[in-house]
Amino acid sequence: MNESAAPAAFASAHSLPMSFGQLFDRSFRLMHSHLRLFLGIAAVPCGAIFLLLMPVIGFMLLSIAPHIADQTAPRQVMPILVLSILMGISYLLFPLIYALYLPAASYAATQADLGVAVTFREAYSVAWRRFGRHLWLMILGSLLMIVPVLACVLIVGSGAILLRYVMGETALVLIPLAVLLYIAALVYSILIMLRFSLAYPVCVVEGRPAWASLKRSAELTEGAKGRIFLVLLVVYALTYLVSLACIAVFGVVGALVAILAILAHVTAGSPAFIVLIALAVLGYFLILVVTGLCSYAAFTTALAVIYHDQRLRKDGPPTAPIQAGEAA
Repeated sequence: MNESAAPAAFASAHSLPMSFGQLFDRSFRLMHSHLRLFLGIAAVPCGAIFLLLMPVIGFMLLSIAPHIADQTAPRQVMPILVLSILMGISYLLFPLIYALYLPAASYAATQADLGVAVTFREAYSVAWRRFGRHLWLMILGSLLMIVPVLACVLIVGSGAILLRYVMGETALVLIPLAVLLYIAALVYSILIMLRFSLAYPVCVVEGRPAWASLKRSAELTEGAKGRIFLVLLVVYALTYLVSLACIAVFGVVGALVAILAILAHVTAGSPAFIVLIALAVLGYFLILVVTGLCSYAAFTTALAVIYHDQRLRKDGPPTAPIQAGEAA
C-alpha cells in the first residue's frame, strides 16, 4: 500500500463518524464490491469444517443404516463412542481454523474499507505470519467468556444439589433461579463478545499482541456497544433470512423428491432409500456451508467498518499512515 495515500484513503472513507445507517450502508457496499474476495476467504473455514464433519456424518450414516434396514437390530455402544471421539477431535480443530480465518478476513475487510485491493493469498499470508498470536487471542477471548460463566454455573449447581438433599422436593423453587442464571449468562456472553468484537481488526491493523488487542478493543467499544449490537443484529437478521430462504427451497425440492420416491415404490431400508437420505443430509449440510460463507463475510466486513469508525471517534483523524501491522 502507498503509505502517503493511506491517510487520504481513510479520510475519504471516514471523514466524519458514521451513524447507524451509514455504518450499515458502508458495510453493504463493501460486501457487494468485494463479494468474490470475501466469500473466497470465508470458503476456507467453511470448507475445512465441512471436511472435518464429513467423517462424522459418514460414520453416523453407516451406524444408523442397519437400524433403518432392521428396526430390531440391537444398539451398540462402540459406534457412539467412536462418533464422540470424532466430534471431539473436530471441535478441538475449530479454534485453529478460526484463528487463521479471522485475521485474514479482518485484513481484507479493513484494507478494502481504505480502498486498498488485496488478494486471497496476501490476506492469508498476513494471518499465517502471526498465527501463534492470533490463536492466543482466540484462546484468551474464549477463556474470558467461558470461565466466569462456568464458575457461576458450578457454584450455583453445587448449591442446588446440596439444597436438593436438604430441602427435598421444595428445591424445585430453584428453577426460576436457574432460568435467571441462564439469562444472565447469555447477557454476559453478548457483552463480552461486543467488548472484544474489534480485537482481531486491532491485532491485524495495529499489530498489537493478544492481550493488548483485547484491551484496545475494550477501549474502542466503550460507549458504542449498543450501536455495534444493532449493526450486527441487522447483519444477523439478513443472513438468517437468506438461510431460511435457502432451507425453504431445499425443503420444496426434498418434498418433490420424496413424492417421486413414493411413486417409484422406494421402501425404507432399501439401498435407494439410504442413498436418498445420504444425499439429503449432504445437501442440507452444503446449504449450511454456503449460508455460513455469507454470514462470515458479512460480519467481518461490518466489524472492519465499525473498527475504523470507532478509531476515528476515539483517536481522531489519523496523522500517520494506516496500514495492517502498524506495530508489528
